[in-house]
Amino acid sequence: MKSRALIAGLLFLILSVGNLAAFGKKDTAEKPAPVNAEWYLCITAIDTSELPLSRRVMGEIISRNLADAVSKLEFRFRGEDESLYYQNNAWAKSRSDAAKALQAKRNERDLLLYRGDPAWKYRKNLKTVDAAISKLISDLAAIDAAAPEVEQKPVLRLTSAASSGNFPKAPEQGMEYLFCVNQKADAFLAGSLSEYHGRIYLTLKLYTLHTHSYSYEESLLFSTEDLFEAMDEIASSLAVAISETLPSAIVVSVSPPEAMVLIDGAFAVPGEMNFRSPGEAELSVRADNFLPLSFPVEMNTGMLAELFINLSPLSLSSFEASVPDKPGSKVYFGSLFVGETPLVLELPRSSYAYISVETDDGEIGSVVYRDSNLIKGSAQFTRIEEDGAIRSNTAFSTMVPVSPEEKRVDRARRGFYGAYGAFWFILPASLLTAGIAQNYVHANNMAALRGMYIDDYDKRKKIYDNAMLGRNVAIGAYSVMGVALGVTFFQIFRYLYVSGGDATPIVKHVPSQTETGQ
Repeated sequence: MKSRALIAGLLFLILSVGNLAAFGKKDTAEKPAPVNAEWYLCITAIDTSELPLSRRVMGEIISRNLADAVSKLEFRFRGEDESLYYQNNAWAKSRSDAAKALQAKRNERDLLLYRGDPAWKYRKNLKTVDAAISKLISDLAAIDAAAPEVEQKPVLRLTSAASSGNFPKAPEQGMEYLFCVNQKADAFLAGSLSEYHGRIYLTLKLYTLHTHSYSYEESLLFSTEDLFEAMDEIASSLAVAISETLPSAIVVSVSPPEAMVLIDGAFAVPGEMNFRSPGEAELSVRADNFLPLSFPVEMNTGMLAELFINLSPLSLSSFEASVPDKPGSKVYFGSLFVGETPLVLELPRSSYAYISVETDDGEIGSVVYRDSNLIKGSAQFTRIEEDGAIRSNTAFSTMVPVSPEEKRVDRARRGFYGAYGAFWFILPASLLTAGIAQNYVHANNMAALRGMYIDDYDKRKKIYDNAMLGRNVAIGAYSVMGVALGVTFFQIFRYLYVSGGDATPIVKHVPSQTETGQ
């Protein structure tokens, strides 16, 4: 009875775990990602065959300007017709692949009869193939029942040829669809330039794959002097045609004028209009000695956002650097050369600054400075109050940098002093240890003489081991003393050799103009 209850409990537990696992799989099943998440545009070379040779370079300029304008668009909105086209394409492709797989499996089932397998193996293979056919039929039915979802806001990208500036030649009439397929593009832009009474006549056409035709055409008449103004007009019109919606624009005016403006990490010219796709944009403004500013801007369709930004200046402290006996010394802020002494710098408060000076003779002085205070360095520091403002005056105390030869001599000297001092600690310690060990050895030797006729072998062995231990300790103490003496002599000879070589003297003498013959 107990065994039956145990078996029933185990079966219930297994079924519960299986249901929980199946429930977890249903919950964690991810929705298939939409198809055609990217939309590629190919920009072809502008046809300039009707222009004089001297003006044909305008075609390359226009193509590059159009590519630059399109690259700023982030996505496009798909209409119902375009979504249906890509949905049918994806649906037909997936259904065709499933049907081909089903047909191949059915052909495999028909061939089983002619393979000559034994009856048991034929039945086994037939069962396996039938199960696979049943699964493929259910997969095909699932494809027929649910059409794939198409991305309604695909990312807009240029083809590799257009993004690299190698604009291909536009296709001939009737070859547009094949051109799009070969370029792996969803659309291509073609244009032509011609002269019209001394002016330039530009025509642009956009061929889209889902319409199998030119869905957009624009023309513009302008003079060569108005080329870039015309490009702005064409770019805004083209942005609307490609993105299938009105683009947004941002105009940023900043103070101070030299501030750097970034829109989504890309540089933007202050005061100029920047077209972009609707959505959220991250705006950042930075300038030296001003507090940086970053904030998001939500851009709606057709919105023109005109922003006026005044950055708050940082609190500054005035710093005057001078070398009284050697004016004209070079001043560096970190590693950046900023001028010659005497020099006044304005530095942000609440931040550390490393200032260094270098004289014409190669002498160097440096300070760490913060909030009108000298933190660390070689300088004479005074604070001056003028009209309520605090200014610091720092006179640098320069010194000749240590040369590699001087460093080598200094290392040898410090090695000699260290070894010599250590020797006078090791010498008495070694002698004391060796003396104690020798006394220990003599004591055990006397005990061995007195116990020469001791019959107990263990006692005689212990006396002998103690005598050997004392002897080894004495040998070790003398060895340490010998090594210390050898190291000391080595450091002495090393110091004498290095200091007696061609090292630069510690006290330098800068030759005067008379001595150098100048």
